[in-house]
Amino acid sequence: MDIEYLRTIITVLREKSFSKAATALNVTQSAVSHRVKFLEDHFGGRLIDRSGTELMPTDMGLRVLKKAERIVQLEDDLIEDVANLGGDRTLSIGTTVAFAVNHMSNIMNNSFLSHSEGANLKILVQHPKALLDGLKGGFFDITAIEHNGNLDFSGLKTFELPDDEMVFISNSAPELTSYDSPLSWLLDNRIIARVEGCSCRDMLSENLNKCSLQLSDFKGVIVCDDMKFMIESVLTGQGIAFVSKALVVDHLDKRRLVAHSIEGFNHFRRITVAIKQEKCNDDKIRSLLGAIVDITKIAAISPFLWLPLLQS
Repeated sequence: MDIEYLRTIITVLREKSFSKAATALNVTQSAVSHRVKFLEDHFGGRLIDRSGTELMPTDMGLRVLKKAERIVQLEDDLIEDVANLGGDRTLSIGTTVAFAVNHMSNIMNNSFLSHSEGANLKILVQHPKALLDGLKGGFFDITAIEHNGNLDFSGLKTFELPDDEMVFISNSAPELTSYDSPLSWLLDNRIIARVEGCSCRDMLSENLNKCSLQLSDFKGVIVCDDMKFMIESVLTGQGIAFVSKALVVDHLDKRRLVAHSIEGFNHFRRITVAIKQEKCNDDKIRSLLGAIVDITKIAAISPFLWLPLLQS
């Protein structure tokens, strides 16, 4: 069983609300409802009493809640224990997909390796909420997270990188003469979307909600977690997608793909680099942060002159 389902039931009963739990977990309310239903089907009974003004655990739900809290705490303790083991130091960086594809190779080749003799580096790609939980739990030393501005970075040292532009992509320019708007043309296509929990999927849903629309209003929906497959599918005319423009800039320059922006939509998501406050003076983490800052061109001066700001 995915431990995120247990975290979900804990959050729902703590917040006493599906909508508040969705906000806290950085997922859609439908995702929260789906996870709770999965658990109720799995355990064969109602876990939540929905009859009152606030959600309350049933007798079965209370038993599941107590065990779930112990399981989640055990996982958090395990992550922290492993992170604190002695021996050769391995830096662990967690990133979202687009950031990893756009920047990590340059960070590795051009900056980090040349300034960190003998350093070992582990790079893991996960969804925003999992990255934030992993950082707070000690699983990551540093994270670079693309998000929609609704993550809780309290207690962490954070640095904002330039926003990431998101666009719809297709393999041909639209013929709009028979459509009311560019958006109506997009809706007449199959959408290839990321899985729930990804910031691009959440951002797409938020934009659609502004227009009283949802994914099911497209001609068809394909959900996948492979960015390369998504882009290749669009290239071969299998549908459209909502992706980071930086991922497809070469295809756009060579006119293999066409980018579309919709008036009124939010097309920019934030990129936040975060570390724990107590690791601000760690030389290897500072070096890695400097490499990230250098490659993403966030500072006008040398990042190694900029890094003392960590202590401010």
